[in-house]
Amino acid sequence: MKNRISDPRGITPVAALVRGGTSFLICGHVRPDPDCIGSQLALARGLSRLGKRSELWLADPVPENCRFLPGSERIRTPSADGRAFDAAFVLDTPRPERLGVIADLVRGMPVTVNVDHHPSNTRWAAHNVVDPHAGATAELIHALLAELGVSTDRDIAVCLYAGLLTDTGRFCYSNTTPGIHRMAAELIEAGVKPEKIAENIYASARIQKIRLLARVLATLERDGALAWIRLTQAMYRESGASPEDAEGFVNYARDLEGIRVALLFEEGADGGSTRVSMRSRDARINVDRIAGRYGGGGHGAAAGAVVPGRMEDVERRVLDDVRNALGGA
Repeated sequence: MKNRISDPRGITPVAALVRGGTSFLICGHVRPDPDCIGSQLALARGLSRLGKRSELWLADPVPENCRFLPGSERIRTPSADGRAFDAAFVLDTPRPERLGVIADLVRGMPVTVNVDHHPSNTRWAAHNVVDPHAGATAELIHALLAELGVSTDRDIAVCLYAGLLTDTGRFCYSNTTPGIHRMAAELIEAGVKPEKIAENIYASARIQKIRLLARVLATLERDGALAWIRLTQAMYRESGASPEDAEGFVNYARDLEGIRVALLFEEGADGGSTRVSMRSRDARINVDRIAGRYGGGGHGAAAGAVVPGRMEDVERRVLDDVRNALGGA
């Protein structure tokens, strides 16, 4: 039977698990972001300083804007692996399906530890360090490393700060708590240069990304407090961009004056599914619940889902759901 930890953070027993082990797997979700990757790398660095071994897996390549993070070259995508690990850490991942092609390999590990801050988390692992009130998974990794007695060196600080910066929307979202600012101050004291991290993540765009953005913004539509944009496979081909270049595009619609909910509809590679990214600026409209109707999830203000169906059909259904939510708020 799985050992479900009653404490929502459950950090102390997981720290004991680490102390008793020698070899660990650390992995995260598909289309990884800086919080996912930064948390992986910070944990790996902390384990190394404790004399532990670790391997890092992802189903997708490390995005360009995360390759500056110390240790990112260690992350790989295995097709099969017979190695035994004492435990598999799964970070920033509310459901095992979000692991993509490595999901079955991870499920086969003897012990799984899920560290996450998504409200939609299903507490699916053997051990669950889950706190929906945390601003980022990096905040939970910071707490775990502190429990393990690992001081924050510069490499750990850079990786954790990247997670904080991005998952709080550059410290602009409502999850930016006093604790987040205190943690950010500690990381800066450990050697983080905020301007350098911001430049690497936000100000190092490839020309292909800008060409893709121009095409996407040309599709912008608005209906009162609702705005949405579209991204097709043809746009990827025409611009030479890749899916990682589209991360954050939905925020351009979100940032329009008077908008309460913004959506990005992205055509799937096979044309038979649509990825929907959702953002809410109204606390009364929980996009996590809307995404949940389509098998997705996330946070109240930021969520997403991959929905079977042609983009036109999915767009019609999701827009109707959002309009109903706006009307009832």
